[in-house]
Amino acid sequence: MPKKRLLLVRHGKTEWNGLSRFQGKSDVPLNDEGKCQAELLAARLEAWQPDALFSSPLSRARETAETLASRNPGISPVLLEELSEIGFGSWEGRSIHEIESADPESFRRWKDSPFDYPPPGGESFASVESRVRSALGEILSKSGERIVVVSHGGILRAMLALLLDLPLRPVWKMKIANCSVTGIDVGRKGTSLAFLNDDLHARMSGAEPEKLLFPV
Repeated sequence: MPKKRLLLVRHGKTEWNGLSRFQGKSDVPLNDEGKCQAELLAARLEAWQPDALFSSPLSRARETAETLASRNPGISPVLLEELSEIGFGSWEGRSIHEIESADPESFRRWKDSPFDYPPPGGESFASVESRVRSALGEILSKSGERIVVVSHGGILRAMLALLLDLPLRPVWKMKIANCSVTGIDVGRKGTSLAFLNDDLHARMSGAEPEKLLFPV
């Protein structure tokens, strides 16, 4: 396989992110801050010249991907249902504080090992793993060396675990901020982490994000 770099992008911020609510499959759009984050990343991404762009169809990810494509006219988002966020069952729409107060034992188990202890009615890791593997197969079969994937915190962590052959618990503790970028290199010699949770563009004020290059 020719060497590819995947840029794994978490969607921009939503109102529910600001309220610490579980989103999961709920289709929550970007808020104004999230839209601004996506614009800043789009400007930065323009210099990188991606060959392909894949996205979850949920609006917060799709809107982020569409903004990225607007500054990179050679690509358009390919929507993959498999990239949708993990389903959080009865916890969706409820805040972390609310869940922790109402059901502290279930919340403690989930926080310690969320892939082993999904919320009531939530999606199992076997289901997540199956669809993430399917999405990766399609993404990596795409021609081109520079590929952007826009998805969600839970799915991107699952993707890191599968690509890098890492245990699930420590991967869940990795911070992946809204509109951050994580770089993965995939090639004949295997897969490696190039960088994690780069959100410098989202922290810039009055600067020119297009001049901020990604780590090599």
